[in-house]
Amino acid sequence: MMIFKSIIFYICLVIWTLFMGLICIPFLLLPNKLLKYPTKIWIKVIFIFLERICNIRHKIKGEENIPKEAVLITAKHQSAFETLALYYYLKDCFFVHKKELFLIPIFGQYLYKSNMVAIDRKGGTKTMRVMLEKVSSKLKSGSSIIIFPEGTRKVPGSEPDYKTGFIGIYNHTRKKILPIAVNSGLCWPKHSWILKSGLITIQILPLIKENIDKKTLLNKVQENIELASNKLLTL
Repeated sequence: MMIFKSIIFYICLVIWTLFMGLICIPFLLLPNKLLKYPTKIWIKVIFIFLERICNIRHKIKGEENIPKEAVLITAKHQSAFETLALYYYLKDCFFVHKKELFLIPIFGQYLYKSNMVAIDRKGGTKTMRVMLEKVSSKLKSGSSIIIFPEGTRKVPGSEPDYKTGFIGIYNHTRKKILPIAVNSGLCWPKHSWILKSGLITIQILPLIKENIDKKTLLNKVQENIELASNKLLTL
């Protein structure tokens, strides 16, 4: 049954994305900040597809931990769901993404217009410096950055592999860190296109405010996120 429902979901997702991509073309000529409104409508309908077709519901916990200031959001990454949900529920956020995504038809044009921070992974140290300056500028303007410290989706319960990339941004900006735990991989698995019914929980954890050394900070972020994410697997 879930195979059939998953097929229907992906068909609806493609049709809906193409439809929004076409009718929102005028937004490519309007100020960048206006693009977030049709983007959130697009995401909201995807949530409806997930719930109505696949019986995948979701909830957000710990919203009281969201500060009013710009922060570094470090999130567990298990599926495409949190990429959508974090942008939808958190105010004024942006991602750092690889430059090649601009080449995707339709999606790439909107991604370019959304004014996220693109990075050329082949550019070396110079590219990293430019990226850090762009990130710092956007943080100063009040936007928060969303980072997936492991760099890729992980299977629920698998061995963590946190990279130090976000530490470089922290050292450059000295912004507080907002850890986020998820269990989305239970419903939207990494190695399968077949979705599973259930409840996805995104848990926003308390801010990490301490000015601590690189290794201690990495361990603290990993420990907080992994402990909370593993608890969500048993709910």
